[in-house]
Amino acid sequence: MKKQRFTGPMGSWMIQHLALRRSLGYLYVSSEYTLDAFDQFLYEHFPNCKVITRQMVVGYLDTTRHKLPLTRADHVSVLRQFCRFMLQFDLTTYIPEKGLVGPARVQVKPYIFTQEEVGRVMQQAMQLNVKSKILPYTYCMIVGLLWVTGMRIGEVVRLKIEDIDTENGILTIRQTKFFKSRMIPLLPSVTQKLIAYMERRSRCGYINKRTDLMFINNRGKPCTITTTPRTLRTLISRAGLKTDQNRTPRVHDLRHSFATRWLMDIYQSGKDPNIYLPVLATYLGHANIANTQVYLHPSLELLGIAGETLHSYIHSNQGGSQ
Repeated sequence: MKKQRFTGPMGSWMIQHLALRRSLGYLYVSSEYTLDAFDQFLYEHFPNCKVITRQMVVGYLDTTRHKLPLTRADHVSVLRQFCRFMLQFDLTTYIPEKGLVGPARVQVKPYIFTQEEVGRVMQQAMQLNVKSKILPYTYCMIVGLLWVTGMRIGEVVRLKIEDIDTENGILTIRQTKFFKSRMIPLLPSVTQKLIAYMERRSRCGYINKRTDLMFINNRGKPCTITTTPRTLRTLISRAGLKTDQNRTPRVHDLRHSFATRWLMDIYQSGKDPNIYLPVLATYLGHANIANTQVYLHPSLELLGIAGETLHSYIHSNQGGSQ
């Protein structure tokens, strides 16, 4: 049974706050989960509260110590916005100060997956609930799509059958993070995999309505933005992958890996990557190139290619001057 949200003492106020923010054009997807978790915390520890205090906010943040500093800083930001909303109704409302959970920006080194490692993750996906006729194929397809397209996990989960043009090999991603829609060309092999997945859906008894979400779980329900990343992290962990800090790589690192592979291909073709950055920005769905540059992380292989390019350039110039 699906848990009902915002049943705590501040739930009704949070619903109003979310409605206001969304009326201004904000998606507020992850923020909704943060507010619901805070409301649940209040329900368990301060069930009769009428106004938010520092003790409540600090108490909730203590339950998030296992999360990354940047994630916890995002939680503080979400709570601060809600508290400012509540301030108009009660002037004693506590407004979380900056630095409440330490430095907001901690540079996390992305993990660049190799093709062999992605294959291992997909093998783990095929071992999910072996009695299910669809779940292993769902997650195998999701992992593959993240690897070959660089899509955000939320974009993959929200894909509808009508968004997949199998005749022309085009994915349409609608109204995403920056309120922009875009189209992604697919390799013929990827298109065939998507067709095979839809055929499997049909054989399992699920009707492929154009407006249905593409990826479903073992109960035939759409995959969600909460359970899907959690399952993917489990698969990555089971594949035995670890970062230099001995952490399980993030799902988002598949997106970093795509951008890095793209840059390597540009270097190897002898082209100037700076000229093609706007193309990558459009492909990834970024509002500007600055957002794209965050994803361009030099690997040892990439540095080697860049070094060879520079070496050839220097020698060609020396040859021309002699």
